[in-house]
Amino acid sequence: MGAAKSVDFKRIGNTTGEVLFEQVDSQNNKQAVMIRRIFPNPGFRRSQYIGLQMSGALNGSINVSAPACYNVRCGEKPVDGIAGVTYAENGDLILFAPRGRIRIVAKDIDLIAEGNGNDTGFVNIHSTTVIDMKTNELRAQSSDAISMAAERKVDINSMQKIGLNAANVKVVESADVAVLLGTGSNTVIQTIEGYKKLIESLLG
Repeated sequence: MGAAKSVDFKRIGNTTGEVLFEQVDSQNNKQAVMIRRIFPNPGFRRSQYIGLQMSGALNGSINVSAPACYNVRCGEKPVDGIAGVTYAENGDLILFAPRGRIRIVAKDIDLIAEGNGNDTGFVNIHSTTVIDMKTNELRAQSSDAISMAAERKVDINSMQKIGLNAANVKVVESADVAVLLGTGSNTVIQTIEGYKKLIESLLG
């Protein structure tokens, strides 16, 4: 692709800031309007600007660069109880903080996935270390099934009462690697199944 040309470039500004019309940026994209603080500034590596892009892969985008803090304050007088909205017509919304923490702090928090109940509608939580939950009461309800699995250990502890209500309860011991056919209440078939699960776990 050749260099973008600006046929109607205009600039309004002074020594600290400027408004540019039909500006071609460093990536060879046209910005219909760009509000920019004039640098260099020894405290920052990136520019400080707001740009309305009119060409390139991000045509129709609003680009914002805030090398310090991007601060939005709203909600002094909410409309129908709503103080702020970020709406995506299509595609994903991404919050990305590779060297920081993402915090959501509110009086109440709702996580709602409104998919079709088949291949969409999932809530996925992935952690490489620990998922730590502390609450007064924890409730989990499912219309179909609840599964819990761990490679080493599952602990269920209560200082008072543990209730278990079911039409059918089955306890199957895992394979005992020290004894050929296992121990406890396992049948031979259950022991073989336990060994199969153990080998699959070891093979990764």
